[in-house]
Amino acid sequence: MTQTTARDQAGTLSRAARRAAALAGVGYTVAWVVSQAVGAPNPSVAASGGQVVSAYAGRDWPTIANLVLSEGIAAVALAAVVLLMAQAARWAGARRAGLAVAVFGMAAAVVSWGELVMAAWLQLGPVASGHPATAGTLYSALMRIDGAKMLLLAAMAIGLVVLSVTSAVLSRWLAPLGLLLAVSLVTSGLGYLLLAQGLSDAVFVSGVLLLVFVTATGITM
Repeated sequence: MTQTTARDQAGTLSRAARRAAALAGVGYTVAWVVSQAVGAPNPSVAASGGQVVSAYAGRDWPTIANLVLSEGIAAVALAAVVLLMAQAARWAGARRAGLAVAVFGMAAAVVSWGELVMAAWLQLGPVASGHPATAGTLYSALMRIDGAKMLLLAAMAIGLVVLSVTSAVLSRWLAPLGLLLAVSLVTSGLGYLLLAQGLSDAVFVSGVLLLVFVTATGITM
C-alpha cells in the first residue's frame, strides 16, 4: 500500500489527493478572480430587459470568457474540492457530514453549469437579436437561479463547519469563517431570489468569503 494510492494510518487523504485538493482550491479562486478581470458587464439584479440588452450588446467575448471561468472552470474546481472532502470525511468516520458537503457542493456546481448554458443563450440569442422582453425574462430567471445556488453553497458551508468541529478532517479555525460565509450567502441569496438590490449587495461580502473558504478548505484538507 503506497502513500499516493491509499490513506495513511491517520485515515487522511493520500499525498496525491491532498495536492489535487489544494490545486482545486487555488484554481477556484484563480478562475473567479480572472473572470472578474475580463471586463464583462454586471447589471443590477433588478435590471430591465432594455438595460440588459444595452449592457451586454457587443460584449460577446468578455461575457463568454467570464461565464467559462466563473461558471465553468470554477465549478469544476469546486466539485473536485467537495468530492475529495467527502472521501476524506468517510475515512475519518464522518461519512454523513462529508456526503452532505458533496451533495450540496455538487448541486451548486451543476447549477453553475446550467447557468453557463442559459447565460450564453441570453448573450447570443435575445441580446444579440435585440429582444429586450425575452432578455429581461431570462436575466431575471438567471438571477433567481443564482440566488438558489447561493443557498446551496450556504448549506455546503454548514456541512464543512460541522466537519471542522466534529472531526480532524478540517482545521477548527475554519468553523467561524464558515458560519459567517453561510450567513452572508443566505443574505445575498435572498437578495437574488427576490431581485432586491439592497440584499443582493451582500454578494460582495459572500463572494470574497466563499473564495477564501473554498481555497482554505482545499489547502488544509
